[in-house]
Amino acid sequence: MKTAIHPIVRGLVGAALSLLAASVFAQAIAAKIGTDGAGGELEVGIASRFGARIQVYGGTLSHTINKTNIVYDGKLKFSNVQAMGDWHPLAGSWRVSAGVVFDDNKVDLTARPSSSTFTINGNTYPAASVGSLQGQLTFNRVSPYFGTGWGISPHGKGFFGSVDLGFRWAPNHVSLTGTCGPAIQGTPLCSQLQSDVAAEQARLQDQTHYLRLWPVGQFGIGWRFF
Repeated sequence: MKTAIHPIVRGLVGAALSLLAASVFAQAIAAKIGTDGAGGELEVGIASRFGARIQVYGGTLSHTINKTNIVYDGKLKFSNVQAMGDWHPLAGSWRVSAGVVFDDNKVDLTARPSSSTFTINGNTYPAASVGSLQGQLTFNRVSPYFGTGWGISPHGKGFFGSVDLGFRWAPNHVSLTGTCGPAIQGTPLCSQLQSDVAAEQARLQDQTHYLRLWPVGQFGIGWRFF
């Protein structure tokens, strides 16, 4: 687990340091909010038709997930750094963008009983028989981004609004852990529960597979200095 996390930590720290260093040379700053959280952006114009941006996003959002027979209380935690390159074909505000996202977004999952029972893989258990049923949904650490939008032209100045619409390819991974309540610990029913939890994990993975194509919608306001 440690070796899997270290590369993304280094990537996030490196991108954050690059953001700090780039701020010395940034021509524009913006506050933004969207489907990757809330954060800020630094932008540099390159010649008359190109630009580059670095964005940092964070935040939390609670959301109920009911893609299987179990209802989960989900807490989406945003944490990502994005590096974008922009092409302004008409040398105006419209841009076509591509980039890479260092992604540490995750969704913490806590199962909620229905009528004092859990139905797991078609089998019903009293809530007291399930010590806990929790999991996490994570995404690939690095994902490509493609999109379009409108902002300030590479040679513009002053106040501006911005919109970005696109998607990124970010396959997701579900882990789910269930523990047996004291009443069934050490019994065949506990073994059955563990088997059903494994089946539920596979089902939840399949039902959330669509999230691999993560929609990106970002809106912001900013100021270009020069």
